[in-house]
Amino acid sequence: MEMRAVEDIAIGEDLTPALPPLAFVLHGSAVNSNCSACFSILPPQPFPPINPNFRPNCSHFPSSTPLYCSVNCSSVDSPLHFSSGELRLISLFRQSPPSAWEDSSDLRLSLRLIHLFQKIGKIECPEASEIIERIGGLMTNREKLIFEESRKSKSQFSDENLRDCGDSGENSENVYQKIRLGAKMMAEARRTSTDRHVNAEKKKKRDDFVLEEMVLCLVLTNAVEVQDKNGCTIGIAVYDTAFSWINHSCSPNSCYRFVSALENHKQSSLRIASYATTSGCRHGYGDIERNGYGPRVIVRSIKAVQKGEDVTIAYTDLLQPKEMRRAQLWFKYRFSCSCPRCVVVPTTYVDYALQALSVGCTDNQNSSDSKIEKLMQSFDDATNDYLSLDDAESCCKKLEHLMNESIKPKETKSPQLHLFHYLSLNAYTTLASSYKVRASDLSALNYEVEKHKLEAFDLYKTSAAYSLLLAGVTHHLFMSESALVASVSNFWINAGESLLNLAKNSMWDSNSTLKPGKCSDYCLVDTLEPNSTIPLEEIKSRFFNCIANMTLKVWSVLASESSFLRSVQNPIDLNWLASSETSMILSAEEESRLAGFVLRKGSPSLEASECDDQVKMNLVMLSAHCLRYGAILSSICYGLSDEMYYNRALEVLKELYGNK
Repeated sequence: MEMRAVEDIAIGEDLTPALPPLAFVLHGSAVNSNCSACFSILPPQPFPPINPNFRPNCSHFPSSTPLYCSVNCSSVDSPLHFSSGELRLISLFRQSPPSAWEDSSDLRLSLRLIHLFQKIGKIECPEASEIIERIGGLMTNREKLIFEESRKSKSQFSDENLRDCGDSGENSENVYQKIRLGAKMMAEARRTSTDRHVNAEKKKKRDDFVLEEMVLCLVLTNAVEVQDKNGCTIGIAVYDTAFSWINHSCSPNSCYRFVSALENHKQSSLRIASYATTSGCRHGYGDIERNGYGPRVIVRSIKAVQKGEDVTIAYTDLLQPKEMRRAQLWFKYRFSCSCPRCVVVPTTYVDYALQALSVGCTDNQNSSDSKIEKLMQSFDDATNDYLSLDDAESCCKKLEHLMNESIKPKETKSPQLHLFHYLSLNAYTTLASSYKVRASDLSALNYEVEKHKLEAFDLYKTSAAYSLLLAGVTHHLFMSESALVASVSNFWINAGESLLNLAKNSMWDSNSTLKPGKCSDYCLVDTLEPNSTIPLEEIKSRFFNCIANMTLKVWSVLASESSFLRSVQNPIDLNWLASSETSMILSAEEESRLAGFVLRKGSPSLEASECDDQVKMNLVMLSAHCLRYGAILSSICYGLSDEMYYNRALEVLKELYGNK
């Protein structure tokens, strides 16, 4: 199935109105912070589900029971919570959590969908031998997920890529057992339900839960992670075929965003249509009764789309190497990606860079692969200290050591990761966050102690440096693959926020008076109005020049506390890198983009300069430009006005410079 544009669509335009979900649930981690009906933040005194068998007091419900922001939200969502068997499932999950399921959200969503399907007559109780490929047009994928093709998975992908699939990289037997175990728990939960459809099924064998198995597979195939405005994943939802039939591409022309039903936003018409040829696969949910709640999804173009062109989105992280993306897509959806980015020969510049190694390595391929796999394990172990053990300091020390040993350019015959390698990108992301957490924790511990203030200040500097490096390196890749716009816009905004917080730190001389500064090229914060009509390519070029020049003025200060960062001359303008082996597979144009694998010999080291008023002023200007540029890119993929960051940048300049 696929969806195609019914008219020519320019970059940065909505392709659909806000599409309501068929069913949705919060993740267990978000149940106590977000409303289960509208996904908004809960008030200090949330409302419990409305059930005549319980008094309306939150203490009567398990900790993972849905909570609501208002009586209205509770009255709308509560009936489904009880009639679908969700309450019983939560109780079963809490009493005996199955090892294969870390969170009950997939199971709870499946129960809600079964209730919907049977209410509107889309499905009855199937026989065990019955094969139902689609329910109302949505693919179940049951046969592929647990039967027919699963035996092929181990032979198609390397152990390295299987391991990096995480939960989706489970072997076939584990996938089968996981689905069976989840379906069995769903069936048990439904037996206590008040749903009339469930009562009609009670005569079936207790080990016969084909319906639950089928819908659970549908959820695993069609559900999408729902993110809040901060980019945090808070739940999952399944949408009608207008969204679910949109195909995947690793170089997509569209993306999607979520909005609340309570938000005011400009409504677009549906500018895409199905190209289905299979009988019975029409959009089957247009006339169902919807309660108007839940996260709505809007599809938006990030490239120009011609009339009749296939509309595509990304099902996986586009900043992963090709084989890793393909492995993840296989294990989750059971298809081998054949998009242009995956099948082109030679490989695309971005995919080459994401697995690039430094020159000078004389090991054979097998030996290099083995050493890279060991490096991957070491990076995972270091990151786990932060994500799982909450030990940010240990994570920083381990990752800094690994960066110096495996990424920092030096004379060696062992394989060295390039600055663009996907493991390097993951390390920058983790270090930016972990240094910030360390600084915040140290400040909260005893900020009055001068030693702690200085140490926290240095940690904030290093965090800002890694944020800026991540933005610069991914922007370099973005210039060759415009589909990375969503990730890059977030990285620029995060870098701007980090630099701004550093500039406002109390360790700077509070008595100093900063003089307004101007860019060497254009002061874009002053001159580019919100929603500017200046061509995007010109905006990119002008911002790049300004940010690169400003970075040179502050980088030695930001990088002063990290040996690895001091080896990076400029995280934005990467022309300081040299090329030696890329010409074998890349064109001259791509070779100039990559700018090499090793430092030019004799490159001067950069000593940390004194933190003075001029540095602070440059930090403020740099942060304002990062925020502004990130907001412009964000408006392409999310349709949000960049006026907020434009005004904020001006306010910051006025606050720190005075009203001059």
